[in-house]
Amino acid sequence: MQPTDEPAPPDRMPAGRSPALLRLTLGLALTPTLVGLASALAPGIRLSELGASVAAFAGATLVPILALAISAKARVPLRATLAVLTVAATTLVIVALSRPRPIPAMLLVDGALVALAWAIGASIGQRIQHVAHLLPACIVAASADIVSSLSPEGPTHAIAGSDRALSIAAVWFPVQGTHAVSPALGAGDLLFMALLFGAAAVHGLPYARTVALALLGTALAGLAAAWLGVAVPALVPIAAAVVLGLPAVRQLRPVDRSAARWSMAIASALVLAVLTRKFLVR
Repeated sequence: MQPTDEPAPPDRMPAGRSPALLRLTLGLALTPTLVGLASALAPGIRLSELGASVAAFAGATLVPILALAISAKARVPLRATLAVLTVAATTLVIVALSRPRPIPAMLLVDGALVALAWAIGASIGQRIQHVAHLLPACIVAASADIVSSLSPEGPTHAIAGSDRALSIAAVWFPVQGTHAVSPALGAGDLLFMALLFGAAAVHGLPYARTVALALLGTALAGLAAAWLGVAVPALVPIAAAVVLGLPAVRQLRPVDRSAARWSMAIASALVLAVLTRKFLVR
């Protein structure tokens, strides 16, 4: 039998006990479990204002990223993916309509956003045909994040200006020493990282390095936001870290080069247009 480059078939679930299903359950349960534990402990932990801010950002980024890193390797039947997608979307709708108390709302939203990101992002990433397709995906995603954040018509810009929208579109984490909660990563950030992890798992990229690069990019975004005092599109440093840190992503096949260059050129032109309108046109 000749070896092929086709991805391995999805894991099956014999007798309801599949390693993939166990991995998925662990990954999706991690965020609400750890966030709930942090919520119970946070009021009794005394930190400086800076320390509390750093701890809240670290928790709101590390926990969901690790959850996605665990679950993105799980390849389950389509019906399981659709079930997770349906439950996650329904949960977000219920939270948006009912407005539960802050802590229960945080647990539901955080868990639902990670599940939604896995169901959409990891599924797409596992179906990417070649690892170098991540190069245009990174450029387009980073460009879209810039346009969405800086353009008045952009979804990210609109969500950032609405407390109600932000309450169901970002991961929240308790602030130590208080009963307050603080947002960090948005739904788009989680979805893109799930896509990266799904593709890395299928195409044999160094998985730990891929996760570490996503964490590095997120940390850089947080540092830049703290330094500049404004929100920084997280997908820009995340995409840059992945492209620079994974050489295989930059090795486009000749058959893909034309389409990739056009998509990256169009995305870059949109970013240039938005930057010109925001900073140069008065």
